[in-house]
Amino acid sequence: MSWAIHSSAYRRLLKERRWEEPPSEVTMRDYERDLLLNAWHQGYGYENGRKLTDFELLAKLQHHGAATRLIDVSRNMLVALWFACRSQTDKTGILLGWHISNILGFEGRSEERGYNEIFGAGDTKGLDTGSHPVVWQPPVVTKRIAAQSAEFLYSRVCDDPVSSLAFIKEKKAFLAIGLTPEMKSVCLRILEDSFDVRQLTLFPDIDGFGYANSENFGRYSNERW
Repeated sequence: MSWAIHSSAYRRLLKERRWEEPPSEVTMRDYERDLLLNAWHQGYGYENGRKLTDFELLAKLQHHGAATRLIDVSRNMLVALWFACRSQTDKTGILLGWHISNILGFEGRSEERGYNEIFGAGDTKGLDTGSHPVVWQPPVVTKRIAAQSAEFLYSRVCDDPVSSLAFIKEKKAFLAIGLTPEMKSVCLRILEDSFDVRQLTLFPDIDGFGYANSENFGRYSNERW
C-alpha cells in the first residue's frame, strides 16, 4: 500500500527483517521498553527538574525524531496540512482526519500510568481497544508540542496491510484528502504567506531555528514579507 498508515517505530522494525511475519505487539513492546530504558539512562526523562511519565518521555522522544508507536496528529488542520505538504514534496500524499466519535481517549488528561500498565508485559494481552485508536494530548513539555497543537494516536499493533494503527475503515469514520505535488506547492505558499505556518514557527527551539536557517531553505524563507 502506497499510503499505509504505520508509526515510525513500526517502519523501523520492518527494516530489521529479522522475521518473516510483520512486527507484532510483543515486538513493539520490547522495542519501546528498550527505548525508554536507554532514554532514562541518558537523563532525558526530566524536564525543568520534573520527572516525566513514560508517555511524556515517549512524546518528547517522538518530537525529537525518535521512532515510537505514537502517530503525530494535530488539533489544528492547517498545521496538519503543512506537515502533509512538506513530506515528500515530489509525490502525491494524503491528509487524514478522524471523526472524534471513532476515537477513544480524552484531551487535557494526564497519563500517569507506567508503560507496562498500559500495554502489558511479556506475552500478556495488554492494550485492547478493538478497532478504535486512542488519542492523547501531551502536556507542553517542549515548545514544539505547543506550537504544533500536538496530539498522538496510538493503538495495539494491528496486523493489517493498510494500517498497523487500528481504526474503522468505514467512510464516515475518517476523511482522506489526496495532495498532488502541485497542490502541495500551492498549499505551502498559502500556509506560509497568509497564516505564518512554516518551519520556524512550528519548531520554536534552537534545533528548529538552526534547521530553518540551513542550506535547505532560502535566505529569506523565514520572512513573511
